[in-house]
Amino acid sequence: MTVDEALTIAETALNYDRLNKVQEIVFRQSWEGRSYQEIAASAEYDYDYIKDAGAKLWKLLSKALEEKVKKDNLKSVLKRYLRRNQVNIQRNLTIEVNLSGANLSGANLSGARLFANLNEADYGQADLDKTITANTETELDNSENEIDWNGFCFHSEAQVKIAETLDRTSALFIPNTQLRLTTPAGRQNQKAQFLVFHQGKLGILEVDGPEDAAPDEAVDILAINSGICLVKHYEATRCSEQPDLVVQEFLEILSQE
Repeated sequence: MTVDEALTIAETALNYDRLNKVQEIVFRQSWEGRSYQEIAASAEYDYDYIKDAGAKLWKLLSKALEEKVKKDNLKSVLKRYLRRNQVNIQRNLTIEVNLSGANLSGANLSGARLFANLNEADYGQADLDKTITANTETELDNSENEIDWNGFCFHSEAQVKIAETLDRTSALFIPNTQLRLTTPAGRQNQKAQFLVFHQGKLGILEVDGPEDAAPDEAVDILAINSGICLVKHYEATRCSEQPDLVVQEFLEILSQE
């Protein structure tokens, strides 16, 4: 996990509240293992001011992460928080992208909101009913072919191979995600098999089986225009036989976008 990814997770836990300038300095440099004295010297702040800012930051994060956070256990606490939420996160997690100037290619997911539950406050009742009905029908159609992996459900061994490989990297990823995008026909859902956040950039990795329709380039372009840095499709056979090479290639391309 990189410091940018850790910062994104922390701010997500804080209900998307951005850390202030001093808090971010303390967070980033503490993540790198620097002492308060070193942080104060490099940032040109008074030592006592940095130490006090750190104490307040750890208290704030302790409440949000539901575990006592200290300067020397920040990494382990965030990793445990991420594991807990990967298990509890719903299969049809929706990410709503604000297309009015949103840019998800930076270090933080500004312009994006992550929803663990759909609710009427964010969607009209008609949209909500339509989404629930569509998701229910899809789940019924695919239930016989589902493969459980760490609380997530996949529909092929190739997808499981990619999930296992991504899990061995430092990348934050969410399987079977739905993007809420604005299209020429209005607001619509678009499914992404693997939404990957790596080195401050957001990408989509798709595993295409022989029974799947050809990728819709228009949809991919729409996602990219909405702030996704990369949408890349891989054949299921290659994902099954060479998952390490697929993931390595995808992350390398994503980091260069």
